Amino acid sequence: MGSYVVRIKVLPTGPEVPSQQLLDSIKGKLDKDMVLRNSKEEPIAFGLYSLTLDIVTPEEEGMIDKVEQAVATAPSVAQSELLAASRMSSQLKKA
Repeated sequence: MGSYVVRIKVLPTGPEVPSQQLLDSIKGKLDKDMVLRNSKEEPIAFGLYSLTLDIVTPEEEGMIDKVEQAVATAPSVAQSELLAASRMSSQLKKA
């Protein structure tokens, strides 16, 4: 069985939340079979930023929804958006 790479864009609750704290809170909500592969911080304005995350998960029914739910319910996450989901064998440009 293969794996999915799920790309999600995340906004923190405010500019006062350090990106590492946000990343750690998201990692804490991921199941043991979900692995953070890559993250990229992108400045927006006035100290606000977004994180683009690539999360690898098994290719099973409902796993993409589970990743979305885990990220959305993490502390310090104000908003999250699914950007892409791809099979691991496919090429997905690094964030």
